[in-house]
Amino acid sequence: MAKALKLLLSCQSSILSGNALKLCSVSRLQSCAVAQSFPKCLATIAASPSPRAHCTLSAAMTEQKQGLFRVSNRSSHKTQISSLSTEVDKEISKFLEKEIQYEKSRSSGSLPPIPDFNITTNDADITLTKSFGSEKIIIRFTVNGAVDSVMPEAQSGQAEEPPQMVCRPPFEVELSKGDGKILALQCTFPAVDDTIEDTGQHNLQNEDQFEIQEVAIHDGEWKDTTYSVSAATMDAELFDLLMDMLDERGINDEFIAQLVDYCTAYETQKYINFLGSLKNLAEK
Repeated sequence: MAKALKLLLSCQSSILSGNALKLCSVSRLQSCAVAQSFPKCLATIAASPSPRAHCTLSAAMTEQKQGLFRVSNRSSHKTQISSLSTEVDKEISKFLEKEIQYEKSRSSGSLPPIPDFNITTNDADITLTKSFGSEKIIIRFTVNGAVDSVMPEAQSGQAEEPPQMVCRPPFEVELSKGDGKILALQCTFPAVDDTIEDTGQHNLQNEDQFEIQEVAIHDGEWKDTTYSVSAATMDAELFDLLMDMLDERGINDEFIAQLVDYCTAYETQKYINFLGSLKNLAEK
Protein backbone atom coordinates (compact mmCIF):
# COMPACT_ATOMS: atom_id res chain seq x y z
CA MET A 1 0.00 0.00 0.00
CA ALA A 2 2.79 2.45 0.88
CA LYS A 3 4.61 1.48 -2.29
CA ALA A 4 1.53 2.17 -4.38
CA LEU A 5 0.94 5.51 -2.65
CA LYS A 6 4.54 6.54 -3.26
CA LEU A 7 4.21 5.61 -6.94
CA LEU A 8 0.97 7.54 -7.23
CA LEU A 9 2.47 10.71 -5.70
CA SER A 10 5.43 10.45 -8.10
CA CYS A 11 3.09 10.22 -11.14
CA GLN A 12 0.98 13.12 -9.95
CA SER A 13 4.05 15.32 -9.41
CA SER A 14 5.26 14.58 -12.91
CA ILE A 15 1.89 15.43 -14.43
CA LEU A 16 1.60 18.74 -12.53
CA SER A 17 5.09 19.76 -13.76
CA GLY A 18 3.88 19.67 -17.35
CA ASN A 19 5.58 16.42 -18.35
CA ALA A 20 2.42 14.46 -19.15
CA LEU A 21 4.35 11.98 -21.25
CA LYS A 22 5.98 10.40 -18.16
CA LEU A 23 2.63 8.87 -17.23
CA CYS A 24 2.94 6.67 -20.29
CA SER A 25 6.27 5.31 -19.06
CA VAL A 26 4.69 3.55 -16.04
CA SER A 27 4.67 -0.19 -16.57
CA ARG A 28 1.41 -1.98 -17.25
CA LEU A 29 1.78 -3.95 -13.95
CA GLN A 30 2.36 -0.82 -11.87
CA SER A 31 -0.59 0.90 -13.50
CA CYS A 32 -2.85 -2.02 -12.58
CA ALA A 33 -1.65 -1.90 -8.97
CA VAL A 34 -2.28 1.79 -8.68
CA ALA A 35 -5.65 1.52 -10.35
CA GLN A 36 -6.76 -1.16 -7.90
CA SER A 37 -5.71 0.89 -4.88
CA PHE A 38 -6.88 4.29 -5.96
CA PRO A 39 -9.36 3.97 -8.79
CA LYS A 40 -11.13 7.25 -8.12
CA CYS A 41 -7.89 9.22 -7.65
CA LEU A 42 -6.34 7.83 -10.85
CA ALA A 43 -9.49 8.57 -12.78
CA THR A 44 -9.46 12.14 -11.50
CA ILE A 45 -5.79 12.62 -12.42
CA ALA A 46 -6.27 11.05 -15.86
CA ALA A 47 -9.25 13.27 -16.56
CA SER A 48 -7.35 16.46 -15.54
CA PRO A 49 -4.19 16.93 -17.65
CA SER A 50 -1.77 19.71 -16.80
CA PRO A 51 -3.05 23.11 -18.01
CA ARG A 52 0.50 24.17 -19.02
CA ALA A 53 1.01 21.06 -21.11
CA HIS A 54 -2.32 21.60 -22.80
CA CYS A 55 -1.55 25.25 -23.41
CA THR A 56 1.93 24.50 -24.74
CA LEU A 57 0.65 21.80 -27.05
CA SER A 58 -2.12 24.04 -28.36
CA ALA A 59 0.26 26.89 -28.92
CA ALA A 60 2.73 24.61 -30.69
CA MET A 61 0.00 23.21 -32.94
CA THR A 62 -1.32 26.71 -33.66
CA GLU A 63 2.16 28.03 -34.41
CA GLN A 64 2.86 25.03 -36.63
CA LYS A 65 -0.35 25.65 -38.56
CA GLN A 66 0.49 29.34 -38.93
CA GLY A 67 4.01 28.46 -40.06
CA LEU A 68 2.66 26.05 -42.64
CA PHE A 69 0.23 28.73 -43.81
CA ARG A 70 3.04 31.25 -44.16
CA VAL A 71 5.20 28.80 -46.08
CA SER A 72 2.28 27.85 -48.30
CA ASN A 73 1.38 31.49 -48.84
CA ARG A 74 5.00 32.43 -49.63
CA SER A 75 5.30 29.54 -52.04
CA SER A 76 2.10 30.61 -53.77
CA HIS A 77 3.41 34.18 -54.00
CA LYS A 78 6.65 32.98 -55.59
CA THR A 79 4.71 30.87 -58.04
CA GLN A 80 2.63 33.88 -59.05
CA ILE A 81 5.74 36.03 -59.57
CA SER A 82 7.46 33.29 -61.55
CA SER A 83 4.39 32.82 -63.68
CA LEU A 84 4.11 36.55 -64.29
CA SER A 85 7.79 36.82 -65.24
CA THR A 86 7.45 33.89 -67.62
CA GLU A 87 4.52 35.50 -69.39
CA VAL A 88 6.42 38.78 -69.81
CA ASP A 89 9.45 36.91 -71.14
CA LYS A 90 7.25 35.20 -73.71
CA GLU A 91 5.79 38.52 -74.83
CA ILE A 92 9.30 40.00 -75.15
CA SER A 93 10.42 37.00 -77.19
CA LYS A 94 7.45 37.28 -79.56
CA PHE A 95 7.99 41.00 -80.04
CA LEU A 96 11.72 40.59 -80.67
CA GLU A 97 11.12 37.88 -83.24
CA LYS A 98 8.99 40.28 -85.30
CA GLU A 99 11.43 43.14 -84.76
CA ILE A 100 14.40 41.04 -85.91
CA GLN A 101 12.56 39.97 -89.05
CA TYR A 102 11.65 43.59 -89.82
CA GLU A 103 15.21 44.85 -89.32
CA LYS A 104 16.65 42.05 -91.44
CA SER A 105 14.22 42.89 -94.24
CA ARG A 106 15.58 46.45 -94.29
CA SER A 107 19.24 45.41 -94.08
CA SER A 108 21.39 44.31 -97.00
CA GLY A 109 23.34 41.99 -94.71
CA SER A 110 26.73 43.18 -96.02
CA LEU A 111 28.95 46.13 -95.19
CA PRO A 112 29.78 48.58 -97.98
CA PRO A 113 33.47 49.33 -98.44
CA ILE A 114 35.27 52.58 -97.73
CA PRO A 115 37.92 52.70 -100.48
CA ASP A 116 41.57 53.39 -99.58
CA PHE A 117 40.97 52.82 -95.87
CA ASN A 118 41.71 49.82 -93.69
CA ILE A 119 38.84 49.22 -91.28
CA THR A 120 39.14 47.71 -87.81
CA THR A 121 36.28 47.35 -85.35
CA ASN A 122 36.04 46.85 -81.60
CA ASP A 123 32.35 46.35 -80.85
CA ALA A 124 30.87 49.85 -81.24
CA ASP A 125 34.22 51.55 -81.94
CA ILE A 126 35.61 51.80 -85.48
CA THR A 127 39.03 52.91 -86.68
CA LEU A 128 39.98 53.79 -90.26
CA THR A 129 43.64 54.08 -91.29
CA LYS A 130 45.48 54.94 -94.50
CA SER A 131 48.74 56.46 -95.67
CA PHE A 132 49.12 59.70 -97.59
CA GLY A 133 52.70 60.00 -98.76
CA SER A 134 54.77 59.93 -95.59
CA GLU A 135 51.75 60.80 -93.46
CA LYS A 136 49.58 58.44 -91.51
CA ILE A 137 45.89 59.24 -91.29
CA ILE A 138 43.74 57.73 -88.55
CA ILE A 139 39.99 58.33 -88.19
CA ARG A 140 38.25 57.20 -85.01
CA PHE A 141 34.56 57.14 -84.09
CA THR A 142 31.82 55.13 -82.38
CA VAL A 143 28.34 54.25 -83.61
CA ASN A 144 26.89 54.52 -80.10
CA GLY A 145 24.35 57.33 -79.90
CA ALA A 146 24.94 58.32 -83.52
CA VAL A 147 21.66 57.26 -85.14
CA ASP A 148 19.31 59.91 -86.50
CA SER A 149 15.83 59.60 -87.92
CA VAL A 150 15.68 61.08 -91.42
CA MET A 151 12.55 61.54 -93.49
CA PRO A 152 13.10 60.49 -97.11
CA GLU A 153 12.22 62.96 -99.82
CA ALA A 154 8.58 62.61 -100.83
CA GLN A 155 8.01 61.65 -104.45
CA SER A 156 5.08 63.18 -106.26
CA GLY A 157 2.09 60.84 -106.40
CA GLN A 158 3.59 58.41 -103.87
CA ALA A 159 2.69 57.81 -100.25
CA GLU A 160 5.06 59.05 -97.60
CA GLU A 161 7.65 56.50 -96.55
CA PRO A 162 8.51 55.88 -92.90
CA PRO A 163 11.60 57.67 -91.56
CA GLN A 164 14.96 56.02 -92.18
CA MET A 165 17.53 55.42 -89.47
CA VAL A 166 20.89 56.87 -90.51
CA CYS A 167 24.11 56.61 -88.49
CA ARG A 168 26.21 59.78 -88.67
CA PRO A 169 28.83 59.62 -85.93
CA PRO A 170 31.12 62.50 -84.98
CA PHE A 171 34.69 61.52 -85.84
CA GLU A 172 38.24 62.54 -85.05
CA VAL A 173 40.92 62.83 -87.73
CA GLU A 174 44.57 62.43 -86.71
CA LEU A 175 47.34 63.47 -89.13
CA SER A 176 50.86 62.34 -88.22
CA LYS A 177 54.03 63.16 -90.19
CA GLY A 178 56.29 60.89 -88.17
CA ASP A 179 57.81 63.44 -85.81
CA GLY A 180 55.61 62.44 -82.86
CA LYS A 181 53.33 65.43 -83.22
CA ILE A 182 49.70 64.79 -84.22
CA LEU A 183 47.30 67.29 -85.68
CA ALA A 184 43.87 66.29 -84.41
CA LEU A 185 40.63 67.62 -85.82
CA GLN A 186 37.30 66.78 -84.24
CA CYS A 187 34.61 66.77 -86.92
CA THR A 188 30.86 66.56 -86.74
CA PHE A 189 27.80 66.51 -88.94
CA PRO A 190 25.49 69.52 -89.15
CA ALA A 191 21.99 68.96 -87.84
CA VAL A 192 19.64 67.33 -90.33
CA ASP A 193 17.34 70.36 -90.42
CA ASP A 194 20.14 72.93 -90.72
CA THR A 195 19.12 74.95 -93.79
CA ILE A 196 19.57 78.47 -95.05
CA GLU A 197 16.61 80.27 -96.54
CA ASP A 198 17.47 82.78 -99.23
CA THR A 199 15.42 85.66 -100.63
CA GLY A 200 13.87 83.40 -103.24
CA GLN A 201 12.34 81.23 -100.47
CA HIS A 202 14.49 78.26 -101.52
CA ASN A 203 16.05 76.05 -98.87
CA LEU A 204 19.75 75.52 -99.48
CA GLN A 205 21.68 72.98 -97.45
CA ASN A 206 25.18 73.70 -96.19
CA GLU A 207 27.72 73.02 -98.94
CA ASP A 208 29.87 70.69 -96.85
CA GLN A 209 28.45 67.45 -95.47
CA PHE A 210 30.60 67.77 -92.34
CA GLU A 211 32.44 70.50 -90.45
CA ILE A 212 35.42 70.90 -88.17
CA GLN A 213 34.43 71.51 -84.57
CA GLU A 214 37.74 71.67 -82.69
CA VAL A 215 41.46 71.49 -83.49
CA ALA A 216 44.47 70.58 -81.33
CA ILE A 217 48.08 69.40 -81.58
CA HIS A 218 49.24 66.74 -79.14
CA ASP A 219 51.89 64.06 -78.62
CA GLY A 220 49.71 61.01 -79.13
CA GLU A 221 46.76 61.50 -76.79
CA TRP A 222 44.20 64.27 -76.62
CA LYS A 223 44.01 64.95 -72.89
CA ASP A 224 41.71 67.22 -70.94
CA THR A 225 44.66 69.56 -70.45
CA THR A 226 45.50 69.74 -74.17
CA TYR A 227 45.04 73.22 -75.59
CA SER A 228 42.48 73.28 -78.40
CA VAL A 229 40.88 75.88 -80.65
CA SER A 230 37.15 75.91 -81.28
CA ALA A 231 36.00 76.38 -84.84
CA ALA A 232 33.44 78.88 -83.59
CA THR A 233 36.22 81.32 -82.66
CA MET A 234 38.62 80.38 -85.47
CA ASP A 235 39.38 82.73 -88.33
CA ALA A 236 37.10 81.89 -91.24
CA GLU A 237 39.96 81.70 -93.74
CA LEU A 238 41.94 79.32 -91.52
CA PHE A 239 38.83 77.16 -91.14
CA ASP A 240 38.44 76.92 -94.92
CA LEU A 241 42.13 76.05 -95.37
CA LEU A 242 41.87 73.24 -92.85
CA MET A 243 38.81 71.90 -94.66
CA ASP A 244 40.79 72.02 -97.92
CA MET A 245 43.65 70.13 -96.25
CA LEU A 246 41.24 67.32 -95.34
CA ASP A 247 39.80 67.38 -98.85
CA GLU A 248 43.28 66.85 -100.31
CA ARG A 249 43.63 63.72 -98.20
CA GLY A 250 40.36 62.22 -99.38
CA ILE A 251 38.25 63.30 -96.43
CA ASN A 252 35.56 65.00 -98.46
CA ASP A 253 31.87 64.74 -99.24
CA GLU A 254 32.36 61.51 -101.20
CA PHE A 255 34.15 59.96 -98.25
CA ILE A 256 31.39 61.18 -95.91
CA ALA A 257 28.72 59.47 -98.02
CA GLN A 258 30.69 56.20 -97.87
CA LEU A 259 31.25 56.63 -94.15
CA VAL A 260 27.54 57.14 -93.46
CA ASP A 261 26.58 54.11 -95.56
CA TYR A 262 29.10 51.92 -93.76
CA CYS A 263 28.17 53.15 -90.29
CA THR A 264 24.45 52.74 -90.95
CA ALA A 265 24.91 49.15 -92.15
CA TYR A 266 27.31 48.33 -89.31
CA GLU A 267 25.08 49.82 -86.62
CA THR A 268 22.10 47.92 -88.03
CA GLN A 269 24.05 44.66 -87.76
CA LYS A 270 24.98 45.45 -84.16
CA TYR A 271 21.35 46.28 -83.38
CA ILE A 272 20.08 43.00 -84.87
CA ASN A 273 22.70 41.08 -82.89
CA PHE A 274 21.60 42.91 -79.75
CA LEU A 275 17.96 41.99 -80.36
CA GLY A 276 18.96 38.35 -80.89
CA SER A 277 20.93 38.28 -77.64
CA LEU A 278 18.04 39.86 -75.77
CA LYS A 279 15.63 37.30 -77.25
CA ASN A 280 17.88 34.40 -76.18
CA LEU A 281 18.09 35.86 -72.69
CA ALA A 282 14.31 36.18 -72.43
CA GLU A 283 13.84 32.55 -73.50
CA LYS A 284 16.15 31.09 -70.82
